[in-house]
Amino acid sequence: MTAEPEVFKDSDAASQRAAEFWEQRRFASWDATDQAKLDAWLEESALHRVAWLRVTAIAARTDALANVYNFKNGGIATRSSRGPGLRRQARRFVIPLFAMAAAFLLVEFGIPIVGSWLAPGPRSLATDIGGRTLIRFTDGTEFELNTDSAVHYQMTNRERTVWLDRGEVWFHITHNPKMPFSAVVGNHRITDIGTEFDVRRSPDRVEVALMNGSASLGTAGVQTVALRPGDDAVATASSIKIAHKAPAALADKLAWRKGMLVFRNERLADVVRELNRYNTVKLVIADPAVGEERISTDLKADDLEKFVALTQGVLNLRVDRNGNEILFSRGTRHGGRSRAHD
Repeated sequence: MTAEPEVFKDSDAASQRAAEFWEQRRFASWDATDQAKLDAWLEESALHRVAWLRVTAIAARTDALANVYNFKNGGIATRSSRGPGLRRQARRFVIPLFAMAAAFLLVEFGIPIVGSWLAPGPRSLATDIGGRTLIRFTDGTEFELNTDSAVHYQMTNRERTVWLDRGEVWFHITHNPKMPFSAVVGNHRITDIGTEFDVRRSPDRVEVALMNGSASLGTAGVQTVALRPGDDAVATASSIKIAHKAPAALADKLAWRKGMLVFRNERLADVVRELNRYNTVKLVIADPAVGEERISTDLKADDLEKFVALTQGVLNLRVDRNGNEILFSRGTRHGGRSRAHD
């Protein structure tokens, strides 16, 4: 048997790597570091560039077929969740063509055809403690769930609605007057007018921070207010209060999207409460007076050891560990593994 020429092996390897890059960019997280890796790989050889052009061209054709289906049959779906399949009422020739293109991507490159090309319908999504999930739609709309958050949503050619059941979500909305977008949180509704905003749900209130564009925030039976960039609104059952924040403060608020938390002269009790949202090991303030101490720090959301070291070094707190809890109080440290290390 004749050995396979190396050029064919190299071509297959390049095609597979190009498909892996494409799949990550389309269906998973993608940042400047990932883009730099792709750029470096493309610079390595013409074979890599040809493989990338081939994969992206095939994907673009599949997208075009999907858009014919979606916008004629009410379909807008996500890039991260699998759906039940195409609707039976799709046009006679759209399904075979779409299926052929999808099958080619799957067989040739191992690329799964997921959410953004499937039929619409009510869907739900949730994250675990410490988790984050980004969803991107075919019209450019996207939203990202923070730790321990849950939503359900309906995205069609007539409406786009997301219900925040718990937690926090960042939204980037492509405005379309024919397909209005609303985020519903209990009795509160945020209506988009082409914008970027963050929504957090707590038991007694809803917080909305608007980064770009404009939106309206309404509370059933109370009032509706217009939000502008920099507005940080707190809505309760009986009122809506708005404070204007500097761009840097809003950027700090969204640091969670990079796995970071930023605190600026915050009460220790509030810092502990926030860190507990992201970790299964819980921080406990054993002495109420300790909770009134102020602290400033930037740290990874799951870096509890750095935080413990900070409280010991800066605030001179006693730290005790009890199973799945870390307790803070006044006094001399003692007992067990109470000293933290970076």
